[in-house]
Amino acid sequence: MLPVHDALQVADIRAHLDAATLHTLRDIHVFSTLDSTNRWALQAGQCGEACFAEQQTAGRGRRGRQWQSPAGVNLYLSVRWCFAAVPPHLPLLSLVAGLAVAEALEDCAIHGHGLKWPNDVYYAGKKLGGILLEAVGSLEQVVIGIGLNVNMLPEAGADIDQPWTSLQHITGETLVRNTLAAALLQRLVKRLHAFPQLDMAQFQHDWQHWDVLAGQQVQALMGTETLQGLASGVNNQGQLRIILRDGFIKNLSSADVSVRM
Repeated sequence: MLPVHDALQVADIRAHLDAATLHTLRDIHVFSTLDSTNRWALQAGQCGEACFAEQQTAGRGRRGRQWQSPAGVNLYLSVRWCFAAVPPHLPLLSLVAGLAVAEALEDCAIHGHGLKWPNDVYYAGKKLGGILLEAVGSLEQVVIGIGLNVNMLPEAGADIDQPWTSLQHITGETLVRNTLAAALLQRLVKRLHAFPQLDMAQFQHDWQHWDVLAGQQVQALMGTETLQGLASGVNNQGQLRIILRDGFIKNLSSADVSVRM
């Protein structure tokens, strides 16, 4: 059993939300265990519903990778969202969701983090969280999944195959997850609500602020091909721009490439 003060509570999360978010969200659910919050949202969720789980038994990341999801220490959140029509800039949605996560962390007095294209939250070169988007049949409906390492201790992540960190390690304090959960929902709902009328200039400005790859030499793995170049932001389709050694600019899609610093 989780200590009462540390357990995720719908009433506590709601108490930290503003009126606009409460009005927009259809419902908030907290489960003790799910195989995957994204799977629940895909199969049982309704438009505007948010789902948290204390633990995931089959959490997933990008490209089908396993997401380590120990009980009672992190945040695993999925929101099912329905647009009236498919937004013309839908490929930018995962990046916009990342902006919401970065802003929510700042709202909770976390600083020094950033976003690694296309869907990772980073701190000092280590992964802090990730975002996974999945379409619900038609592209008007999407599920936005967020996993964030909050109070996870090093031994709980012993099987993670890449450098990672947690908010507890960064701050030296145990964070109140209900407060952070509300901050994530508030920022995400605001971003989703505004997404159909996305201001592209403002998006580019916001992404540049959080972009940890900007100006960095990167390796892009595309199947058996490897490209090396200088990361130079994203274009209006959400593709990563890299400047190759010969000066040629290559635009990379998140569907077919993995990028390393």
